Amino acid sequence: MDWSSSYAVSRSLALEISPAGKLLGVGSISDRPQEMDLDALPVLLGFASGSSPREVLTELQKTWEIEEAGFEAAVGVMLERGFLIPAGLEGTQEGLHLPAEGFGSIFTHHSMLRDTLRVLTYSRAIERHCPGKTVAEIGCGTGILSLFAAKAGARKVVAIEESRISEVAAEMFAANGCSDRIELKVGNSRNVELDPPADLIIHEILGVDPFEESLLPVLVDARRRLLKPGGRFLPGRLEVCCLGVEREEHRTPGRLLQEAREFAGIYGLDFGPFVRALEAAGPRRDGPARMIEMRNVFDRRILSGECRLLDLDFHEDGLLERAGQPVTVPLRITAGGLLDGVALFFRAWFDEETFLTTSPMVPVTHWGWSVRRLSRPVRVEAGDELPLSAGIDNQLGRQTFRVDLA
Repeated sequence: MDWSSSYAVSRSLALEISPAGKLLGVGSISDRPQEMDLDALPVLLGFASGSSPREVLTELQKTWEIEEAGFEAAVGVMLERGFLIPAGLEGTQEGLHLPAEGFGSIFTHHSMLRDTLRVLTYSRAIERHCPGKTVAEIGCGTGILSLFAAKAGARKVVAIEESRISEVAAEMFAANGCSDRIELKVGNSRNVELDPPADLIIHEILGVDPFEESLLPVLVDARRRLLKPGGRFLPGRLEVCCLGVEREEHRTPGRLLQEAREFAGIYGLDFGPFVRALEAAGPRRDGPARMIEMRNVFDRRILSGECRLLDLDFHEDGLLERAGQPVTVPLRITAGGLLDGVALFFRAWFDEETFLTTSPMVPVTHWGWSVRRLSRPVRVEAGDELPLSAGIDNQLGRQTFRVDLA
């Protein structure tokens, strides 16, 4: 920390009070939420408009009894966690917290690069839309999509990346002879400035849950500050859909009881009460509300037609407000069975011809398949209609998509 340098609060910082009454903060999707002392809030607020530590400490000492050493330690922690960023140095690595895990990990990007369906779909769209344009990429990772844009004839490319993988991206640009055409800006896109704004913004911040990488807040900010009026996102539209699926029992009740009866011999205890309770419990319903299927073939039995839950154009005004409105839509049953969950998937549209999907009807991508358990199983017959309730929940600056029986 430099006492005379100016620092500002990261625009990507999210704060929340946990159910345990703890103040939590997180500045990157690649970091875990961190507990904060409540005493840190006045310090954080002091940097809201960009100030030097000396200026903030002087102002705080007018109202609070704050020791210099404690203040310095608190600011140091905020810088380490990415809650504060150096002002005036946006787009460079100097003084920035760069996550090394999550999207900073080379292994994460190896998984994405192995997904040739994903990469080549982006490549086709980039070849069609980037020639002659000024292009920015949000979350460039290893830089492959920015390289495609430069090779396709983009006039200029700005690659934005907030994690340690940015070091690999810089080397990739040099190795492929594109360092003169691609400018690397290191940091969260919400802390980066573009002058002038881009004609086109490439993004791949879609998760298994399409919203879990802060997709909408990031794109709303990018449209306001980083994209020219009339500019284009690639992809520019997102459909979120689901299919009703039948229960899959990996371990039958009989199998569970056989396992439970072995516990006595393993642990040397009488497990009679446990076995009797398991017998009385009926069919097993455990595990999280969301299960990720990573098999090569989707093997759940599908009981419904496709149900479109949300259709978003990233170029429209009021995107966050519209996406935040809960909806109720009918799930139309096409086959009888025990409806236990829904397979949630998306279609990301690049234009009228090209889209990328995680549908169970196409080969599996690196996203896998997301199967959400419903709150209760329902016996259904062909021709039935069941209302589904869907919406976006917010937690610590991240969004998750919720769907269940209405």
